[in-house]
Amino acid sequence: MKLSSLLVAVCILFTLQSCEFSCSVGDKEEETKDKGTAVVKDGARIYNNIQLKTSGIKLEKAYLYLESGERVPDDNFVDFNGKIKLRLQFASDWKEENGKVLLGASEKIVAESGEVILEENDLFEKYPEGVSVEDSKIVFLSAILKLKPSAQPTSCTVFFRVWDKRSDAFVEGSYQLFSK
Repeated sequence: MKLSSLLVAVCILFTLQSCEFSCSVGDKEEETKDKGTAVVKDGARIYNNIQLKTSGIKLEKAYLYLESGERVPDDNFVDFNGKIKLRLQFASDWKEENGKVLLGASEKIVAESGEVILEENDLFEKYPEGVSVEDSKIVFLSAILKLKPSAQPTSCTVFFRVWDKRSDAFVEGSYQLFSK
């Protein structure tokens, strides 16, 4: 059993060259035009087959886009050679205290084989004072995936969670990405 686990880990290393996460808040980036097919859930427009669950917060829109600003196609087939961003736009506010919101965010990427490639428990820990209420209306979570040139097409699932550290409010979900 240990040999098969080691073999899976080695296969993943040969397939994915690198992977990393980042996060940001606020409307620093221009919103891409609505393209593709949206599913409306609890009043929110959700693209790219993103699976979502919310509690205590109202989402307005969720979609994926590339570093170039171009929307990820509805089928989520992308070149694994750059940053893929999840944009979460909220219709209601998080709990505010002294003009600040204290958020947490986690991301985990799981390979087609089920192996966890990368996991980050709190991407917002570098903001201990919180972020402004205005900035917290839009949250970006990024995953940078780089596939080795000789690798076969593959897929991965990205799991994410954004939560309010001062209340029970959260949004969590997942989406799949497929390499071209």
